[in-house]
Amino acid sequence: MNPLRATRALISGGASGIGLAIAEALASQGVELILASRRQGLLEQEAARLGARYRVRVLPLVLDVSDGDQVRAQHAQARALLGPIDLLVNNSGVGSDYLVQDLPESEWDRVMDTCAKGSFLLTRACLPDMLANRHGTIINIASQAARHGYARASVYCAAKFAVLGFAKALREEVQHQGIRVHTLCPGLVQVPPPACPGDRKPGWLQVEDLAEAVLYTLRQGAHVQLDEIGMTGI
Repeated sequence: MNPLRATRALISGGASGIGLAIAEALASQGVELILASRRQGLLEQEAARLGARYRVRVLPLVLDVSDGDQVRAQHAQARALLGPIDLLVNNSGVGSDYLVQDLPESEWDRVMDTCAKGSFLLTRACLPDMLANRHGTIINIASQAARHGYARASVYCAAKFAVLGFAKALREEVQHQGIRVHTLCPGLVQVPPPACPGDRKPGWLQVEDLAEAVLYTLRQGAHVQLDEIGMTGI
């Protein structure tokens, strides 16, 4: 089995849910972590727990991914403390529940800025080191909403369609420079995870399913380019 193509990862939305499950899986493989979130207390708690459990360096990074100045400054701080990032997981996202005719402009901006703009800003920050080293991986957590339209989720669908389109374009720019770009498109994911297996919802994915998909992707040889990976529960 190929080793992971990662030594140092930045995970947005890394303090809970899908992001935390991915962080745990990577830490178990010895990957150093930068966990980004706006939830400072939880972020620091989970960073300390992962660092102690897996004996890897874990840096908590309080960050609003939609703020370009913050992303630039916090990325520079993380790089100075740990070194260049060779794995970026664009996981930050937020949903919305409105009919189009009732959707406030501010809600459109909030969802688009978190899901789509945040992915762009973090990618732009991490990409120069990856290009210079001709090595790196960018994994975007999109959704089945990046492939299908759902009533009362117009802005979420638009944002995730944007993430998928952005990833496809980025892949064309960097795939011959040692950088891999992948996108996971999960269906419904049970967050927070159930307290016991009997509480699992039928037809829903679990956060560890996405973590395993990330590990699978990173274990592929450098010559392998995976397109977006669709995932649904049964």
